[in-house]
Amino acid sequence: MHARLPAVLYAWFAIDLLLALAPPLHWALSGSAPVLGVPRVLLYLFGTSAFIAASVVTAYLCDPSMRAADRERR
Repeated sequence: MHARLPAVLYAWFAIDLLLALAPPLHWALSGSAPVLGVPRVLLYLFGTSAFIAASVVTAYLCDPSMRAADRERR
């Protein structure tokens, strides 16, 4: 029997999907007023990228097969 990833990760991936594929959010943040000297579009782009990367790394670390393989190596 295969163990599944935590349900929180599936919700996190759903949020990733919304952030990456919802252009209205991107367009809403494309105003001309910079935040800390950085255009809001770049903050949205880099923030979304970091959020998605963090979810992938977390899923990798929570993967049951990786934990089992790590125990076998010790």
